Amino acid sequence: MRKTSKKEYGFTLIEIIAILVILGILVAVAVSRSINLNAEVYTGTDSLKNHLRYAQTMAMNHNPDASGDIIWGVKSANGKYWLFYGANPDNASNYIRLPDDEQYIDNDRTINLSRKKIAVTPFTVFFDNYGIPYSAYSNSTTNTKLSASLIITVSSGSSSKNITVTPVTGFIP
Repeated sequence: MRKTSKKEYGFTLIEIIAILVILGILVAVAVSRSINLNAEVYTGTDSLKNHLRYAQTMAMNHNPDASGDIIWGVKSANGKYWLFYGANPDNASNYIRLPDDEQYIDNDRTINLSRKKIAVTPFTVFFDNYGIPYSAYSNSTTNTKLSASLIITVSSGSSSKNITVTPVTGFIP
C-alpha cells in the first residue's frame, strides 16, 4: 500500500481562477492604454471648427464701419492660430482673444497648437458682415472670395481630420 502525504503539489481551482482574473485585468489595462483614440485630433478639430464659426458669427453680428466693411477672420501660422479683426491678420493689435481653455492661450491672444498636441495646415480666412468667406481681403476691390472649398487639415501623430469651409455660404460642416 502506498502512503499518502499531507503535502500535495499543485494549485486549487480557486487559485487558478484568481490568477486568470488578475491576468484579465492586466490585459484589459494594457490594451486600453495601447489603443490611441486620437482624442487630440477630434477635440482640436471641433475646437477649430467652433472658432471659425465664432469668427463668422462675430462678422455677421457687427454693423459695417464707415467703409461698409466689417471683417473678422482666423489665421494659422507658426504653430498657432488666432482670431483677428480687420483686413490685416498679422497686426497683433487686431488679435481678439478666442473663447478657449486658458491653458492653450498665449499672452499674445493666440492658441498654442503644441499645447493642444496638434498641428494645423497654415491658412487665412476672412468673413465679411454677410458671413461670406474670403481668401484675401484688403478693404478694396481686390478682395478674393473663396473660389473652392478651403480644406484645413488637423493632425496629431499619424491621424488627421479635415475641416471644410464652403465657398459663398461659409458653411462649415
